[in-house]
Amino acid sequence: MYRIFISKDINMRKIFLYILTLLSLNLSAQNSWINIQLLTDDYPTETSWNITPPNGSPIIIQNDSVMLPNTLYDTTIAIQGAIVASLLDSYGDGLAASQWGGTDGWFLIKNDCQDTIMFAAGNFGLSLIDTLQIAPCAPPVSGCMNPIATNYDSTATIDDGSCVFVSGCMDTIATNYNPLAIFSDSSCVYPPCGGLDTLWGEWYCNIANVTLHYHWLTGPNPSCDLIAYTRVVNPNDMWGYGNILPFPSNWPQTGVISSNKQPNTTYYFQAMLADSSYTDTIIITTGECNVGCTDPIALNYNPWAQIDDGSCQLPPANCVGGESNIVVTVIPDTYPGETTWEITDTNGTVLATSPPYQTTGVPVITETCVPNGTAIVFNLMDGFGDGMCGTCYGGVDGTVLVQTLCDDTLLAILPGNANFGDDTITSPYVVQPCTPNAILGCTTPGFTEYNPQANQDDGSCLTPVVLGCIDPTSPDYDSTANTMSIIPQCQYTLVITDAAQDGWFGSWLGIQQDTTILGPFMMGPQDGASQTFTISLSAMSPVEIMFFAPGNSATTANQCGFYLIGPEGDTTLSGGTNSWTDPILQFPYKYNEVPYCGNFCTEGIVGCMDPTALNYNPLANMPDVCTAIVLGCTNTLAFNYDPLANVDDSSCVSIIIGCMDTTAFNFNPTANTNDQLSCIPVISGCMDDTMFNYNAAANTDDGSCIPVVFGCTDILAFNYDSLANTNNGSCISVILGCTDATAFNYNPNANTDDGTCVPVVIGCTDASALNYDSLANTNNGCVYPILGCTNPTAFNYDPNANTDDSSCVAVIIGCTDATALNYDSLANTNSGCVYPILGCTDPSMFNYNPNANVDDSTCVPVIIGCTDPTALNYDSVANTNSGCVYPILGCTDPTMFNYNVNANTDDGTCIPFIYGCMNPIALNYDSLANTDNNSCILPILGCTDVTMFNYDPLANTDDGSCTPFIYGCTDVTMFNYNSLANTDNGSCEPFVYGCTDSTQFNYDPTANTDNGTCISFIYGCTDNTALNFNPLANTLDNSCCYIGGCTDSTSINYNPNACYDDGSCITPIVGCTDVSAYNYNPSANVSDSTACLYDAGCYGGAGIPYWLNDGCYAWVIDVDDYCCNNDWDDACQSMYDYCQLGWPTGLEDISSLGIVMYPNPTKDMITIETRLQIKIEVYDIMGKLLIEEENTKHVDLSNLSNGMYNMSILYNGNRYSKKVIKQ
Repeated sequence: MYRIFISKDINMRKIFLYILTLLSLNLSAQNSWINIQLLTDDYPTETSWNITPPNGSPIIIQNDSVMLPNTLYDTTIAIQGAIVASLLDSYGDGLAASQWGGTDGWFLIKNDCQDTIMFAAGNFGLSLIDTLQIAPCAPPVSGCMNPIATNYDSTATIDDGSCVFVSGCMDTIATNYNPLAIFSDSSCVYPPCGGLDTLWGEWYCNIANVTLHYHWLTGPNPSCDLIAYTRVVNPNDMWGYGNILPFPSNWPQTGVISSNKQPNTTYYFQAMLADSSYTDTIIITTGECNVGCTDPIALNYNPWAQIDDGSCQLPPANCVGGESNIVVTVIPDTYPGETTWEITDTNGTVLATSPPYQTTGVPVITETCVPNGTAIVFNLMDGFGDGMCGTCYGGVDGTVLVQTLCDDTLLAILPGNANFGDDTITSPYVVQPCTPNAILGCTTPGFTEYNPQANQDDGSCLTPVVLGCIDPTSPDYDSTANTMSIIPQCQYTLVITDAAQDGWFGSWLGIQQDTTILGPFMMGPQDGASQTFTISLSAMSPVEIMFFAPGNSATTANQCGFYLIGPEGDTTLSGGTNSWTDPILQFPYKYNEVPYCGNFCTEGIVGCMDPTALNYNPLANMPDVCTAIVLGCTNTLAFNYDPLANVDDSSCVSIIIGCMDTTAFNFNPTANTNDQLSCIPVISGCMDDTMFNYNAAANTDDGSCIPVVFGCTDILAFNYDSLANTNNGSCISVILGCTDATAFNYNPNANTDDGTCVPVVIGCTDASALNYDSLANTNNGCVYPILGCTNPTAFNYDPNANTDDSSCVAVIIGCTDATALNYDSLANTNSGCVYPILGCTDPSMFNYNPNANVDDSTCVPVIIGCTDPTALNYDSVANTNSGCVYPILGCTDPTMFNYNVNANTDDGTCIPFIYGCMNPIALNYDSLANTDNNSCILPILGCTDVTMFNYDPLANTDDGSCTPFIYGCTDVTMFNYNSLANTDNGSCEPFVYGCTDSTQFNYDPTANTDNGTCISFIYGCTDNTALNFNPLANTLDNSCCYIGGCTDSTSINYNPNACYDDGSCITPIVGCTDVSAYNYNPSANVSDSTACLYDAGCYGGAGIPYWLNDGCYAWVIDVDDYCCNNDWDDACQSMYDYCQLGWPTGLEDISSLGIVMYPNPTKDMITIETRLQIKIEVYDIMGKLLIEEENTKHVDLSNLSNGMYNMSILYNGNRYSKKVIKQ
C-alpha cells in the first residue's frame, strides 16, 4: 500500500551560507578573484583545503572542525597569478562516501572569466594538489541573486544574503491565497468547508488490478459532510473526466474511488460537500504494480512481480517410483480460450486437465505423472469447432505436442494442419518407464570439444581451450590460441516502439541476464513513436527479454515493439516489428540470445611500416613490401628527368629549347636543347620602320637609315619640292587664269595669272529693263514695267503697278449678296446685307421666335400642364410644364419593419419585424434579424480545450491560445531543463561534468556537460622501455621500437632489423686500403684493390717518385735495375711511356658500376671499358648536346675543338658526369 497526503504546510529546503574566513580584502581593488565551493560528503571532519602562493604560506584555510555532512560551503577571495590549491582527506578516500553507503561530495574553484578552474569529486585519495594560474578577471558584483526575491539583482554574480521575499498565505484553497508569497505567515483564511485536512487518497496493488481509495474524516460541521456525488478528473488520459458518480446512500468514511487503474499513472479526485462546494483536487500517483509468478524455481518466474497470482508453472515433476512423465506442450492459436484437453484412462477416469490458455503464441508446458502400465487416452477439444486453425479467420495456427521422456509422441497438431474440428482423441497408449536417451560427448568445460548438451562423457575432451586472437589477418593473431577471446561486457541499445504513439497503457518490458534485472521499460502518451535506453550486457551468458501486458493493456499490446541493438549497430533481438505479421509475444515467452561484444583482435592493416620508405603507412600494423625513396627529378618534362626517381628533390632543370648557334641572329646562351631549325642568320640593314630606307627583312641595324622627307616630288607640279624623297600626294597641277579677286573674270581655281583680267562695271545689264546700261558687265538690280491701276482711291488700285494702264474703276458701296433682302446689283463693295429668318413672330404664342423677321404661320398657343410622361399627372396635350407629381416606391404598410411614410406607391418590399442579436461579434449573432432584442452573448476569449494546460472553463470562444501539456524537466538547476515544459515528468538529470568530445582521449560517455578537461589523442610509443618512447603520448600507435642501429641501407653497417636509428651509420668510403700502395687511403673503409697503385720499388722502397705524377706512367708496375738506379732518362721514359704505345692513361674508374674510361685528356678518342648497356652523351660548356651514342666502346672527339666538355654516362636511369679535355 502507498499513501499520499496533501497538506497546507509546505516544507522548504533551506540553504545555509557559511562564511569560512573573513578577509580584509577589497575585491574592487584586485585584478582577479576566485569562488571556492565545497559540498561535503557524509564524513566532513576528514576534509580540509587551503589556498597557498607557490613556496609561501597559506592565504586561506578551511578548517574541518565546523563543517556539517552533505552541506555546501561557499566563499570568494580576491587573488591573481599562480596559486597552489590543496584538497586533503585524512582518511584517504577523498569525497567518495558512496562506497560506504553515503553521498559523495565535490570541490570546485571557478570565476566568471575562466569558468571551472579546478574540480574534484569522488575518491582522490589522501590529497589532491594542483598549481593554478588565475588570469585577470573583473571582480564579482554582490547582490540578491534569487530571481523570486523582490530585490533581485540581475547583474549580481555573488549572493550577499540580502534577498527580500514576499510573505503571505501560500495555501491555494484559502480565500486570501497569495501566489507571490515565498514564506507562509499563517494568515490563511478558509471557506466553511474548504481545505484538504480531512480528505486524502491512496492506491492499492491487487492481483486483479490497481484500485484507488479515499479516506474522509468527518467534522463537527454537518454542512461539511460529503454528499452523494463525486467528481473524478484525470487530465493525462481523460479517465472519468466530467463524470458525476453517486456515492452509496450510507456514505462511508472510506471507500473505493475506482478500480482497474494503471500503474505509474497520476489520477485526480474531487468530492462535493454539503454546501455545494468541492474539495480541492486530490492527486494520487500510482507506482509499480506487477503481478505474476514469484517462485524463482518456476518456469514462468517473473522477477519483477510483487504479488503472486498463482500462475507459477513448476519444472518437470519428479515422478515417484512406478510413474512416468507425460508432457503436454500447447502454443495457443489466435483464439486461446477455445482450447482444452484432458487425459483419461480407458475406463474414463480423468487423470489430468488443461490449464486455461490466454496468450496467443506463448508456449505453455504441462507435465503429469501417470502410473506405469496405465493405458491412457488424450482428448483435445475446441469450443468453436475449428480446431486450432487461427489462419482460417486471418490469425495464426496453434501447436500441440503430447510426448513422453522417451521421445514417444502421442499427438502432434502442427500449423498448416490444425483444423481438427470439435475434438480429436488419440489411441490408447500404455505408459512405460524409460530412461532419457544418452547424449555422448565431452562434458568438461574448458575443452574445445565441450558439448553442453552431452549427459555422458565419452572421453573426447582432448584439447584445452587456449584463449587469444585466432584471426590470422590481425596483428594480434596468436598461433597457439584455438578459441577467440571475446570482450566480456559492452553497451547495448534498447529501442522500444509504440506504433500508435499514444502510450503502452500499462504494458511494459523487462530484461534479465543472470542475476541482473533491468526495467521495467514502458512508454507514456507523450513519448512519441520510440524511446532509446543504453544498457550494459555481458557477452558470457544469454539475455532474456520479456513483455508483460497486465489487465486491459493486453488489448493494445500489438502496438508495442522493441529492438536490442549491439555496439556495431546490428539487431540482436526484436519483437513487435509489425503489429500484424510480427506482433510482440507476451510473457512467459522469452526472447533470448547471447550478446556479442566483439573480440580483442585488432583489425589488421597491411602496409609498409618503414618510416623512411616512400609508401610508409603510419596506420599499418602488419608489414608489407616497402619502396625505397629514390631522390631525383620526377618531372618528365624536365631537362634532367630521372625515370628511376620516385621523390622529387627539387633538382629539375627546365628544358630550354632555342638556337645554340653563336653565329645566328637568335643565339640563346641559356638554351640547353638546340633547335637548329629555329636559328636565323644575321641580315644587316635599316631596321627603323620610320626611316625612308627601312628594310623589313633586316634583323641587324647597320646605321644606314635615312629619314623620310615628305613633299611633292613632281617637277611639273605647281608645288614641286626638290628636297622631298617621299611624295605625300600634295602635288598641285598648274591652272592658268585671272588671279585678281577684284577683276570681273577672277578665276578662284587658277594658280597662275595669264593677264586676262577685266575690271568690274556695275549696272543693269538687261536690255528689256527700264534702267538698262549697255556698258555694265555686272548687274546690280534692273527695274521692269508692271501694268495696272495706279490710283489708290480706285476700286481696283494695284500697289505693285509702276505703269498705269487706264483700268481704274470707282468704288460703289452696297449689299452684293443676291440672296439678301437688300441686295444691290450696282454695288462692288459689300456692306449691311440683311437675310430672312422664318418663325413665329407673335410674342404671345408658345413658340414665339424673337429672332424671326419673316412669319411662317407656325405659331402655337400656350397649354399649361404636366409634360413628364413618367409623372403620375402627365398631360399629353400640355406644352408648358407645371406641377408634376412623381411616384415614390416603398413599403406603404405601417405595420412592417421597413414602412416608408413618404412612399405613394407600394413596391411589394415590405419586411416583417425579425427580432434577434444584431451584434456581428456576438456568439449568437443572427444575420437575419433586423431588430436587436438585447439577447447578444459576447465572446469570452480563452482556451476551451479541456485537454490543454491552460484550459479556461469560463471561455466560450477559443482564441487559439491553448498550450498543450509539455512534459519535461522544469528544474532550472538540472542539465536537461526544458524552458518550454510546463509539466514536470520526473525526467530531470543532474549535470555530469567531464569531457563530452568523443574524439578526445579522456572522453567520458556519462558526462553531459563539458568542463573543458578534454585531452587530445597524442599518438606515439607509450612504452618507456622502447627506444622511441614519447613521454607526451597517451595513445599507443604500435610504433614502439626496441632494436637500435643504422637504418641507412647505403651505410656499411646497415642493420635491416633496426627500426630506430642510433646515429651509428658509417658512410662507405671506397679506396685503396693496401698500406703498401702509394695511393693508400687511410680513410677508406671499402676496399677497391683495382685502384691501388704501386711504385717500382725504386728509391728505397715505397714512395711517390716524380714520374708517378705523370699519367703516361700510371700503370708502371715493374722497372728494371737500370732505370731504378739512374735518373729517369730518355731511354727509361721511352721504354715505359705507355702513352706512345696507346695504353690507357688518365684512368677514370667508376668502380661501383665496373665502368673504365680513358685517356683523359685525349687528342681524339676516349675508350670505354664495360659490359653494361650504357648511353654516352657529350655536351659543350653551354649545355649543347654534341655527341649521343649507345653501347659504344669508343667516343670520337676528333671533330671537336680543343677545350673542356661534359661527358655523361647514363645507366639504369642514373646519370654519371665527368669533365673531359680535348687537346
